[in-house]
Amino acid sequence: MNIYNIAMSSAFEDGSLGLKLKGYAIVPNDALETKIAIYTPEIVESILMEHPHLVDRWLQKLHAEYIRNKKSCDFENDPVACFTLSVYEQFEKHFKSWQDGGLIAISLPRGRIVRVTQKPLVSIVSNSGYLVCDKCATSFTSLEEYEKHSRLEEAKLAEEKHHKVSYEKATPAPAR
Repeated sequence: MNIYNIAMSSAFEDGSLGLKLKGYAIVPNDALETKIAIYTPEIVESILMEHPHLVDRWLQKLHAEYIRNKKSCDFENDPVACFTLSVYEQFEKHFKSWQDGGLIAISLPRGRIVRVTQKPLVSIVSNSGYLVCDKCATSFTSLEEYEKHSRLEEAKLAEEKHHKVSYEKATPAPAR
């Protein structure tokens, strides 16, 4: 973990910072956009990748907004809440993916995008150029090798899951 990023991350603990929905895109609120402009998107992306709890807190706030809008639409027939519900439902798909370890894309002005995940999909060993699988710690010199390895790992995991289900179905329950 970069010492610089640890010190800088405290600048992103500010409660005024957050995300909002603009159409179907997840974008920074005005306060966060100002921080991004000060620190540059690259530095912010690095900080957020090392401190995904910051992004998680912001996403939890959007999730709470979705719940409020859903209740307002369903129980109070609030036309504004009902109108924005489809946008929030699309967000909920991204939020579920985030919770399952996927990436969240935060859209910035001028077409820039910051991508953050709770659990890195791949580690890059500094100054070595190697990609390291976070599941088994095998290192690779190219992205193609890593992707091939990832596909094989996923296939093995699916096969193991299939065999476990088959075994559980075939094993008789203990007598009482």
